[in-house]
Amino acid sequence: MNDDTRKLLQRLLIVVMVLALATAAGIYAWSSGAFSATHGKTAVDTQVVADSLGRQVEVPRDCQRIAALDSFAGEALIMAGAGPLVVTVPNGVSSDVILQEIYPGLADLPSPKSSGAVNIEALGALEPDVVLIRSSLYYSADEVAKLDKLGIPYLVVDYQSVEGQIDALRLLQQLLPAEQAQRMGLIIATYEDAVARVEDRAARIPVDERVRVYHSINQAVLTDGSTSIGADWVTRTGAIDVSAGESATADRGDYQATLEQVFLWDPDVVICNESNTVDYLLSDSKWEGLRAVRDGQVLNIPVGATRWGQRGSTETWFAMLWLGTTIYPEYYADIDLQAEVTRFYGDVLGVQVDDELYARMLAGEDLRKHATGEGATNPR
Repeated sequence: MNDDTRKLLQRLLIVVMVLALATAAGIYAWSSGAFSATHGKTAVDTQVVADSLGRQVEVPRDCQRIAALDSFAGEALIMAGAGPLVVTVPNGVSSDVILQEIYPGLADLPSPKSSGAVNIEALGALEPDVVLIRSSLYYSADEVAKLDKLGIPYLVVDYQSVEGQIDALRLLQQLLPAEQAQRMGLIIATYEDAVARVEDRAARIPVDERVRVYHSINQAVLTDGSTSIGADWVTRTGAIDVSAGESATADRGDYQATLEQVFLWDPDVVICNESNTVDYLLSDSKWEGLRAVRDGQVLNIPVGATRWGQRGSTETWFAMLWLGTTIYPEYYADIDLQAEVTRFYGDVLGVQVDDELYARMLAGEDLRKHATGEGATNPR
């Protein structure tokens, strides 16, 4: 081997060694960064999503551990088949009988949130990829400081209208693997189709035929305020929501009325989110002069996988169909509510609804644990 060949081989060997060292250094730097960024977990693909407040948040793509501190988010995820991905829900969600049938592990999920405060140590121990909260928690400086210190991405899931609720479902859909995301898409499509059909029928109802409705939420004198989703869905059916013009005085756009004010409104129909409230209004003597009470038009909104029409319920569209078919049977005559419920629950949720279960849903009883008290319910 001559000197020129020997020098060339030496140069090639040096180049190979430099490349090998550079590659090794790069792999080390990448792996160290991945370890640091994920606290010892394997690095994951991420995406940036906008939450309900427009915050741009980087979260893992196809989240595998979701902490739902908001009832609506928890219910929607369970309905979409994402129960195995959910590590916590509020206590009220875990009491739903049909949601437990969809995901049997629901009743065993812990709840690190109580009375509006988060046990941040318990939440951190669950090692969630993302945390879902309501805006009221976000606007609590103390609570959001806890979340910021925890260092886990969190998204605000909130709404004040039907469109806002559908957008919130789309937000949740972005967090899910393909199978669950597809099922969430079916829920969204069902919701949008029902809204379009309700609005079409409501547009045909003459002004002088519109029914005046009072919507009782959780207690007899808590009702819809002007910015509540309750005022939105009740009005869309073609009804006149008697409290819809009132500015919010309570959480989530609700309005705290008085006995005297309800009598001044004197609605044709009272709809209640809770059967206990129905019993209270019909049995307490101070309500007996109300027209809806005299006429026996105090109705309980059905309960399915969620409490239809409740501000935290995923199934707002079923509340709309129920109210429309109940107060305007002639305008909603082509809608068979039982058939719609049976089809959706069977095809999308995998729950078979027979006549007995449907009757229980309409009665709004025995599908949730109840609170006690004057016209009160288990709030959610």
